[in-house]
Amino acid sequence: MVKLSKYEEKLIDALREDARSLKDCYTTFSFQAIAFASAVLSIIARYQPEYPFFGLASVATIILLITVARIGTYKYASANRQYGYELHMFRTRNLKKFTGGGWKPNMREVGWEEAMRAWRVVQPTVFKHLYYTNRLLPNILRLKHRNRLYQWFNPEKLSAAHASYYAGSYLSVMNTILHFLSALSSIPLFFMIFQLDELNFLSWRVGIIFPATVFLFISHRFVRDYARVKTLETGLLSIHSCSIMWQAVIVAHFRAIENSIELRHYTENLAIQAKDLQENIFNIHDWVSKPKRNKQTNMNSVKNI
Repeated sequence: MVKLSKYEEKLIDALREDARSLKDCYTTFSFQAIAFASAVLSIIARYQPEYPFFGLASVATIILLITVARIGTYKYASANRQYGYELHMFRTRNLKKFTGGGWKPNMREVGWEEAMRAWRVVQPTVFKHLYYTNRLLPNILRLKHRNRLYQWFNPEKLSAAHASYYAGSYLSVMNTILHFLSALSSIPLFFMIFQLDELNFLSWRVGIIFPATVFLFISHRFVRDYARVKTLETGLLSIHSCSIMWQAVIVAHFRAIENSIELRHYTENLAIQAKDLQENIFNIHDWVSKPKRNKQTNMNSVKNI
């Protein structure tokens, strides 16, 4: 079995430490947000019966809780990317050189920032092809891809016929708690509107629009974050999928260099590789072993990187 080089060992240690700090940061934020929300709701419960406008304080709580929940999905996406790279390095240790211009062992000799530069082009291209990414729809798999038999990026589905797959539930549980507290924090707004109606300050029929809109916003954020968590557990953002994507990204990176002259037009050639991978995404293993050879970008039509 091929051993990791000194550089690879140091890189893995750095990636693990970075991933650990990302998760610890979210844990700290989430517990602080829960403590803050609990304190604010207690104060509101104490003073709102006498002072109706105290209910508005819950808006700040809702914003904080939803923001922390969103931060959690970002933090875990970054952590999964780091762990995925480590898994990629271990998975590819004993892969032999593929014929036809595919994966080569020396492709492991790539700098972290060099690899990240390629990731930022290739992975988002594939993600947008597989998932809905607009602000209205959550990050769920596009309808045209759902009947594909071999969803290599879904470890839960791959395991279903013979075994069970468990990705952990900490993020899911914590985000559910944060969103539950957000929904709970909207109750004082409804209560405030009816208080103001009793004081002839504002008709509840008009005022109800505000808390109802806030509650719908919370519901929308919950659906979006829940879908995002699913992609982190059993989708393209899972550690399993990130490791496979990393190999494809590295291949795309070296293919782009091969098609460039002294790194001129590297970005354009990398984009070509990303597009080609997108079109062959359900045959990613074949693409990695024998990727298509794309013609070099027209030197007269584009500028240098």
